[in-house]
Amino acid sequence: MSAPTIKTERLILRNIEESDALQLKYLLCPEIENTSGPYMPHSEDQLLAHVERIKGDTSWGITLYDGTFIGDIGVFSNKENKGEMAWYVDPKYWHNGYAYEAGIAVIKYCFDELCMEMITAEIEASNTASRMLAQKLGFQLDSVLNESDFYGKTTDVAYYSIKNM
Repeated sequence: MSAPTIKTERLILRNIEESDALQLKYLLCPEIENTSGPYMPHSEDQLLAHVERIKGDTSWGITLYDGTFIGDIGVFSNKENKGEMAWYVDPKYWHNGYAYEAGIAVIKYCFDELCMEMITAEIEASNTASRMLAQKLGFQLDSVLNESDFYGKTTDVAYYSIKNM
């Protein structure tokens, strides 16, 4: 099943396709790669496989209205009406509120259309910007585990959740 297109004031969230693979090169920049686990692509050769892994009914490419691909966002592992949210925006577009705008739209879709009860987020504790974004989106900090397994990497991990009211 494909992700439905969601339009916000400044963004179009659309299905991610194989043809988008090279547009995800921002995932390879140090600012993102240093705070993501080994499940993420670490070379251009791995981008297509990454697109295959993440595309689906709760995963979107984030584009501006002119078609510029600036990031991706999704809610994964939907089990028992729960999912885990992740977001990545090309650093060239940071500090414009795009991740927040996309996040609000995705949370609304997951709660209103998919009737999810809860969405979680696991964030490397040193990733202050993502932690602040999670809180701005309404996620509550549940715990911080020191020297935790973060997708095969040992680091401090902050665990957040937001419940459907």
